[in-house]
Amino acid sequence: MELRDIVSGSKPVKIQPSATASDALVSMMENKIDYLLIDRTGPNDAYGIITRWDLVAEAIAYGKELASTPVLDLARKPLVVMNNLDLDIRWVAKKMRNEGVSRIAVFDKDAFLGFVSDVDILRAVVSKTRTAKGAEQ
Repeated sequence: MELRDIVSGSKPVKIQPSATASDALVSMMENKIDYLLIDRTGPNDAYGIITRWDLVAEAIAYGKELASTPVLDLARKPLVVMNNLDLDIRWVAKKMRNEGVSRIAVFDKDAFLGFVSDVDILRAVVSKTRTAKGAEQ
């Protein structure tokens, strides 16, 4: 199974770097997702990520006002990115392990396709196992 096979189920949602933590929370809730890509401020900037855990652990736990806290204050940058859609998922898993992350942003050239998470990899392995067992019977 390749990276292209597991990124297709991901919903690519971006937020602007000028947004607030409150904007990020609303976007996550509306899109039923746990993380957002923070767009670059320009061609020489890096993409970032903000997760629901960032909101809880870095904003709410410290009593920060979400409506006035810039999303960039909570972001993790630079983002771990992959762009070789032909990679076997084991290389994606190794990249996650090496970088100490559970999500990787996937791009095709400049187009953001979405995130791949550790859960996506586990689902792919289960699917592959079920398919293999079905073929044996």
